[in-house]
Order: sequence, then structure tokens, then C-alpha cells
Amino acid sequence: MLKDFKTYQLSLQFYQACLGIKLPRHLKDQLLRASSSIPLNLAEGSAKPTKRDQMKFYFISFGSLRECQAS
Repeated sequence: MLKDFKTYQLSLQFYQACLGIKLPRHLKDQLLRASSSIPLNLAEGSAKPTKRDQMKFYFISFGSLRECQAS
């Protein structure tokens, strides 16, 4: 199911791209935590039985994306 979830696949690519970014250690650690949170929350949300439960995790994932944009 996740292989057909385009946003999830893109989030994995984004995480891989973040691995190669040079930043001070404290910023790199935060970026990697936030960028790994995106696919993890998308995956968890996709397994929830109700739209409301899914949306909770998708919003968390979106918040992690915004955190990465601020780095």
C-alpha cells in the first residue's frame, strides 16, 4: 500500500536528500529528526481506520515538513 502512496515515496526521497546537507551538528540533528518524522507519520496515518485519525497524523507530518523548511 505504501508503494502506491506518492506523498510517502516523495517523503523518503526528501529524507535521503536531507542526509547529504551540510549543517552544524545541532541543526543537522534537528533536520534529520523532522525529515524522518514525515514518512513515519504518513505511514502511521495511512494505517488508521478513520479519516479523522488519518488526518491527525497527516497534519503532524505537514508540521514536520514546515519545521524542515525553517532549518
